Amino acid sequence: MSQASPRARVAIVEDDAILREDLARIVTQAEELEVAGMAESLAAGRDLLAANPDVLLIDLALPDGNGVELIGEARAQHSGIKIIVVSIFGDAHSVVRAIEAGADGYLLKGADPVEAASAIRVVLQGGAPISPAVASHILMRMRNRRGAAREEPSTPLTEKEIAVLTDLAKGFRYKEVARLHAISPHTVADHVKSIYRKLAVNSRSEAVFEAVQAGLIRFKE
Repeated sequence: MSQASPRARVAIVEDDAILREDLARIVTQAEELEVAGMAESLAAGRDLLAANPDVLLIDLALPDGNGVELIGEARAQHSGIKIIVVSIFGDAHSVVRAIEAGADGYLLKGADPVEAASAIRVVLQGGAPISPAVASHILMRMRNRRGAAREEPSTPLTEKEIAVLTDLAKGFRYKEVARLHAISPHTVADHVKSIYRKLAVNSRSEAVFEAVQAGLIRFKE
């Protein structure tokens, strides 16, 4: 009788508690994966490296610094570790910095759980998973690096739509956003439909990405 292969150990560094738990749930639901530990800051993330995880899921905007620092340290300490960035920042500058520091993959926050689980499997097999919106933006920048600056959406989002999208970008669910703004989940859904239409996108991650690039929503880097 053959012995089962050991599970790949995944460390998670994310300061948003909701997203951190979502990522942990994605990992624990996969038979071949297990959580090696979780941290909400660079300092705590450094402690996780001592456990020698197989995969590191890391945000860039952490309360005590930029996750790029930890990416470089993780790569220096463990040459075989696989590193996936999960961030709100999808611009070429952030992506290139992370990859140059040693990241193997790059996902935008708000990605479908299936996409996140698949990305971990792909990176363990030697692949380089990158969210389509990120890849498209990098290609566009490469093709038009001498062109004009990116234009803002022709129809700006309302103040309420920006507030709703900002909360969704932080990982809140429709019911939680509804409670925060004292509106119904149905109204939240209506706002989301309007946001998608105005930004010409089809998913939360794409909407967040486009809004960040246009300067409509901002996060501390």
